[in-house]
Amino acid sequence: MIRPAQERLFGVIGSPVGHSLSPVMMNRAFEVCGLNCRYLAMEVTDLKEDLPILARVGFDGLSVTVPHKERVMEFIVNVDQEVKVIGAVNTLKRLDEGWEGRNTDWIGVVRSLETAVSSQKVEPFPDGFWAGKRALVVGAGGAARAVCYALKKMGMKVTVSNRTPGKAENLCRDFSCNSVPLNELGNFQAGAWDVIIQTTPVGMTGYDEKSSPVPPALFAPGVVAMDVVYTPRWTVFLREAKERGATVVFGLDMLLYQGVAQFEWWFGIPAPLEAMRKALEDAISGTF
Repeated sequence: MIRPAQERLFGVIGSPVGHSLSPVMMNRAFEVCGLNCRYLAMEVTDLKEDLPILARVGFDGLSVTVPHKERVMEFIVNVDQEVKVIGAVNTLKRLDEGWEGRNTDWIGVVRSLETAVSSQKVEPFPDGFWAGKRALVVGAGGAARAVCYALKKMGMKVTVSNRTPGKAENLCRDFSCNSVPLNELGNFQAGAWDVIIQTTPVGMTGYDEKSSPVPPALFAPGVVAMDVVYTPRWTVFLREAKERGATVVFGLDMLLYQGVAQFEWWFGIPAPLEAMRKALEDAISGTF
């Protein structure tokens, strides 16, 4: 048996994963809290083969990113009720009998939206503000499932749009949403949706970064536009939203808040939110 002798090991698994800022965020949190831990980014392509290896090596916790958030459920021994509903996992904790899974992405969505909008309001942020709002979710992968769960939990009416209609229909069936083909979004005008969340890799550094799947005509003052992509910080989607007066919510915020929830599940102590935020801000600006 192999076990780390001097540090506890944590990491993020995905493919690609070289762009991830999770190591910057988590390693700063470990440092501030005086935890003898190390967090690594690891390219993983074969979950069936690689997850047991990571357990044997002694990794205590893992973050899970694209494209593994849904398929990883085949290889874990325990999940909570939220994961059963969402159908995707982004966080693992090692148990004696195997990996336990949770989803903190939906928490990142809720906290990001509430923080961004409440910070712009002069009056106190009212309870029930989101109830009845119309939301458009672009994409139908693991991140989209967590987003739909979060929006429904906040009381919104959700529409899903995806390049592959069948996958969108499956998501809509699971979460009682409506769907609209991606190539028909151009038929709608600003005001059709109050909240628009982009969950695909489009716009990510190294992945069609000069494009956006959302027609800019859908943006206007009063619309909230959120991208789950965080590198670059200003995706085409967010730039076009800002240019048309929409409130933008960065993918970096979702990364932060889902990471805070991961940290607190792994260690059972409050996460150093501001230190984690500063680490991300420094990294995205190139000063870290």
